[in-house]
Amino acid sequence: MAFLEELNITGSLGNLSFYKMRGVDKIVVRRKGGAPKEYVKSSPTFKVPRLYMSEFGGCSKMGKEVRLMMHPVRVLSDYNFSGFINKALKIVQKQDGTGELGQRSIMLSKHPHLLAGFQLNKNTTFDSVLRTPITYTLDRKTLSARVNMPALLRDINFHPNNGHARFCIDVSLGIVPDFTFDPGERAFKPSAWYTTMFAPESVSSPWFPALKGSPATSLEIKLTDQVPADESYSLMLTVGVRYGSPMEGDIVKDVKRAGVAKVIAVAGHSENEGLGDKQPAMVSTVEKVRSDGEKEPIVSVQSVAACTFGWRSTKANQPVESVGYTEDRANVETSPLPENGATDDTYAPRQSETGTVPGISTCLGPESGSGHFPGAANDMVTQASLEANTIPPFQEAHNARKDGADG
Repeated sequence: MAFLEELNITGSLGNLSFYKMRGVDKIVVRRKGGAPKEYVKSSPTFKVPRLYMSEFGGCSKMGKEVRLMMHPVRVLSDYNFSGFINKALKIVQKQDGTGELGQRSIMLSKHPHLLAGFQLNKNTTFDSVLRTPITYTLDRKTLSARVNMPALLRDINFHPNNGHARFCIDVSLGIVPDFTFDPGERAFKPSAWYTTMFAPESVSSPWFPALKGSPATSLEIKLTDQVPADESYSLMLTVGVRYGSPMEGDIVKDVKRAGVAKVIAVAGHSENEGLGDKQPAMVSTVEKVRSDGEKEPIVSVQSVAACTFGWRSTKANQPVESVGYTEDRANVETSPLPENGATDDTYAPRQSETGTVPGISTCLGPESGSGHFPGAANDMVTQASLEANTIPPFQEAHNARKDGADG
């Protein structure tokens, strides 16, 4: 690697390129290389790379619209996050399992969670300044949102920049369209209804003293004269903290590049909308041997509890009878549960003193050993309506196995 010491130039000069690199104090010099531009566009050797280039171009176009819809709070960022937005949209594009390579759609409305929670800052993040839960409502039907900010107390749940005397809360709401490939124009485009009339709306709270904090605040925002013609769009809600400097009178001047912002929610039109953290149960079939030698199918449910507190998920495998219960005692073959302390990626639920039935997934913490935490996904069974009346047969089958072991 060659370096330039005496001259301080960047750019191109003949067949050489001069540029700066992160982590290197000197200017780096390299010789230009690679295939010519015309060769890349026409050669059969670059047929597959051209398809990937086309898809990434679509991600870049859609990334421009995403950045446009957060324009009111974009000035609060401390770095150029365009590349990170394009990267997230590329992941969205990979979720399209039906489109051909080079023509895969970017359906953010089906995968809104991939962009929710995006931070617009690197040095000081939004979560490090506002260390308190923020509640909100986001309605696609009315194209409106409401953000409820709790009371902010300095050095308790609010840790602002010490160099600024005022702050306010900014809320931005915008519509992000999905992009699909147009075979006629050979390019990625949004739906025809998306025009330049679509722009983000924003609302701000009053200025508050940074040394004291602020009372509980609610901010409402609604998009007017912007009605999408179909469901191929996402509603993006962004919240930021803006700092200001007091001037003469009651005038407060914004401090650029000094705030924090975050995409707190993206409302899409997903097929799995409403499932949240729930995961579908894996269903397999075992057999029940009756006293007369006949066999009846039994559904074995493997439940997966999605834990939101950092613990590992609990997996249980217990048979649940799916047919009408009879007085015949069942000899049910079950796969053994992994013992506590196992080296695999699961751990077995512990039997509590109150007689909790094994097989009901719970979210266990490694320190407490047992307990129920909010946010764990409920067990889901794809068998037709396994309701509460199927639990008593399961309980009796469990007791029958226990009595047989004692006898």
